[in-house]
Formats: sequence, C-alpha cells, structure tokens
Amino acid sequence: MKKLLSSLVVVAVALFGSGLAPSCLADPGAAKGTGKYQIVFHVSENSPQQWQIALNNAMSFQRNLGKDNTQVEIVANGPGLNMLKLDSPVADRVTHALDLSIDVVACGETMKNTKITGADLIGGVRVVLGGIIEIADRQRAGWTYIRP
Repeated sequence: MKKLLSSLVVVAVALFGSGLAPSCLADPGAAKGTGKYQIVFHVSENSPQQWQIALNNAMSFQRNLGKDNTQVEIVANGPGLNMLKLDSPVADRVTHALDLSIDVVACGETMKNTKITGADLIGGVRVVLGGIIEIADRQRAGWTYIRP
C-alpha cells in the first residue's frame, strides 16, 4: 500500500510539476488558445424574468472579469426566441447587452418553424443555423455552458 501511494505521488509530481497538467487546471476559466474566459448562456424560455437573469449574469460576468478578458454569448431557441423580437419587454436590455459586445444569437431553425424573420428581431442579433448546433460548437471549442 505504501509503495502504491509513493508511486502515485511520483506520477502526480512528474505530471503536474513538469507542466504537463491539463491547461484547464492552470486556468480553468480560460478557453484553449485565447486566454479569454468564454461563456455561452442558453435561454429557451419565453419569460422576461428568465431573460433578465441571463442578461444580468452575462453582464456581470463581463463586468467582473473585464471586457478584454471575456467573450460572452447568449443563445436563444424555442420559445426563448420571442424575447429577441423588437416588441419584447426585454428589448432595451438586449440592445444594451449588444452595445457591450455581448453576442446575442437566434436559432434559425426556430425562426423557420415559427415564421419569425430577421426583420422581426432586435437589430444586432445574429442568426445561426441552429441554436443547439451553436451551443455544441462553442462547447467543443472549450466554452463554458450556462443555463440560468
């Protein structure tokens, strides 16, 4: 047993002491290669309250870590897409988030299925093929996923 523990200690020191530890352990919030904290928020509820939470979280994240140190994205799909319409009760806050360089993304698949057009959306909202595809791509690239 002592020999096993000694061996594990030697392996741990060899890996972590030599710089071969995974980069996420060195800086768990920073995505691979960018040095920035990258986070994607997922909102699929047609709820002003849920959107307020997501927007508060996104803005707080960026403010506390610094705009130059972060990439923040909010992806809306399903019923959550309604909050990205021009007449949405959170339209002003979404516009403010866009002004802060927070990327707000609409699911093209939901738009197609619900007959929502780009003209119906708040200016600056980016449309992607699919919201879930966007989220999966971000996660594959090392982004942190949050569902507020």
